[in-house]
Amino acid sequence: MNLRNLLVKCLWWGSLLWLSAACTPLAGNQAVTEITPTAFVAADLTNDGLAVIPSRACLLQQAVVIQTDRQMGDMLAWSKDSAHLAFITPVNDSWGWYQGDLVILNVLNGESRRTKDIRVAGDLTWSLSGEKIAFVILRPAEAQYSVGVYSLADGKTLDLYDVAVTDEFSSLKGIVGWRSDQVLQISESCGVDCVRYLEYNLLSGVKTVLEESRPGQDTSLRIVLNQPGVVPNRNWRNANWSPDARRVFFTDRTNVAWIGDLTASTKAALPMETLPVAESKWSADGQLIAVRTAENLYIFGVDGCR
Repeated sequence: MNLRNLLVKCLWWGSLLWLSAACTPLAGNQAVTEITPTAFVAADLTNDGLAVIPSRACLLQQAVVIQTDRQMGDMLAWSKDSAHLAFITPVNDSWGWYQGDLVILNVLNGESRRTKDIRVAGDLTWSLSGEKIAFVILRPAEAQYSVGVYSLADGKTLDLYDVAVTDEFSSLKGIVGWRSDQVLQISESCGVDCVRYLEYNLLSGVKTVLEESRPGQDTSLRIVLNQPGVVPNRNWRNANWSPDARRVFFTDRTNVAWIGDLTASTKAALPMETLPVAESKWSADGQLIAVRTAENLYIFGVDGCR
């Protein structure tokens, strides 16, 4: 470690003022009981005009997630009722790259569902009703990508491809979105410089080709952030606004994660590891935020424990 990095770490740890006991994360299916928020004050390195205040955020859950250095779309996805969070955990519950098991966590009671024997690779996308979730599958034996749809009603996963090969490489797929609760729009690689868009009808099993395009124009595998047209401060990284645009999640140059309250002109640091953030997702009601680093997932109640 060079002197500069040592000084940065000393500044960070020397600036933390712990004010109360930490929230207790859920263990297995244990419900949330008598947990209190962890508040601390961190050094302000953003110079954005927001006053630093103690954090009221409560760590509700922490989990292990798969690692990836590929663009594979959203690896976190909240249901529209803000009750369920989907993410991908390693098969061995410890570490893993590029694929793992899908977990659907009920944040209200701590219960979770988990797929088995299906290697989920990313691009988690809830249906309009919240009764199904689509995602990209990696078939390890074939080294080909496919698309799966998990049903909360029966806990089964439908693989939409009998034959996953769509090009001479790994046949990459992506989820464009749901046109209705029974019609899913998909992108698939169709060559070196080709991407094809299709609709798949889950009732009839019929695939309909919509158009072909070039890979540079395909956005289906990009992580979605809420960007309501507000220009972020130049020192903010990973800026992601809450659904009502009153709050913003961001990180600073030392990887401290912050929640800024734009109506009160204040900000508070989240009590989590200071590693680069790969993704953040707000719940639809704006009361919860999930943050993913390279290996870990943190779920916070931004206004305290609930």
